Amino acid sequence: MSGSLRRCRLIAGAPRGRAERRSSPTAALVAIAIAWLAPSIAEGGRPGLCATEATERSAPPYLAVISAYPAELAPIAAATDIETTIQIDARPFYVGRLGGVSVMLGLTGIGVVNATNVARSLLARRDIAGLVMSGTAGTKHHIGDVVLASDLVEPDRKGVFHPNAALVALAQRAATALPEPLDRCTPVPPGSPAAQIVCLLFDPVVIFGGRAESFDPFGGNPVQCAPGGGEIFGCELPASVVATGSAGELLHPRTITAVDVEDMESAAVARVAARRRVPFLAVRAGSDGGGDPLGDRGFPVQFFDYYRLAAHNAGDVTRAIVAELGRLAGDASARGTCRLLARRRWDRAAKRIAARPGG
Repeated sequence: MSGSLRRCRLIAGAPRGRAERRSSPTAALVAIAIAWLAPSIAEGGRPGLCATEATERSAPPYLAVISAYPAELAPIAAATDIETTIQIDARPFYVGRLGGVSVMLGLTGIGVVNATNVARSLLARRDIAGLVMSGTAGTKHHIGDVVLASDLVEPDRKGVFHPNAALVALAQRAATALPEPLDRCTPVPPGSPAAQIVCLLFDPVVIFGGRAESFDPFGGNPVQCAPGGGEIFGCELPASVVATGSAGELLHPRTITAVDVEDMESAAVARVAARRRVPFLAVRAGSDGGGDPLGDRGFPVQFFDYYRLAAHNAGDVTRAIVAELGRLAGDASARGTCRLLARRRWDRAAKRIAARPGG
């Protein structure tokens, strides 16, 4: 809490005798200042989610949106007005505006170790009001389905982590009003001059709940990205997007998973966010799973065919969630909900978000 706000509260709560010596206009101005600041000042020193509202330019605080590899972040970055680039943990992060919200976009790199280290460095900053991870995953559901799991775990570590209730409520609203249907057709293999258009057997949907497991196949070692390594193994987004390890070790054959989401980062990031008390949400779309018109081939074959489609669908849902936050922050009638968010009353705020009229 800032010193000026602390003084305002002391003045507003002063004993009657002392308060009488202050002019009533001053007291009124103090009361107005407190009412104005309340939705933006969160308990624990971090700004509230509504404070991420952007005007003509982005400004702190930010909603951070992260992905493991460039192809996952590219659809989100392409829709963002990127204004500047900063370095966090020796990785570029892109600052700009998306859906009326000030955002900071960045890559963690592939794997639990990279995700943990970058999340720690990112959330050491005090200007991050919330964190969303968007990307691809193995799933027991269909390829292209977007899953927002309710339980996030690392199989070799204790603890079950959960997404922020208010962000889930915003996601549930977003899922009913996506700007376009989720993709079901894609060139296979992506980027190949000889690619053929392949359409999934089912229309992808958004699924809430279930279990996400983040495993570490690298024995506690970080996976090194490759400068100029492309949209999977690269260290940064392609320049065109910004303007608007060994593969053998990574891509060992796997059968289709029996859990809702299987990835290598989400639960590790959720652990860091929980320790920092930062609202967190993971949005994962199936790049390998059921419903493959080319047959039940599993990972990594399905991944390399459908990662772009999955990244696009996860990105669409993530963008819609950010837009819902922007609408909430800019809605004068929702100031009560913003105050609840600032005070970390997540469940009460979630109920209000769910009850808001207007679709």
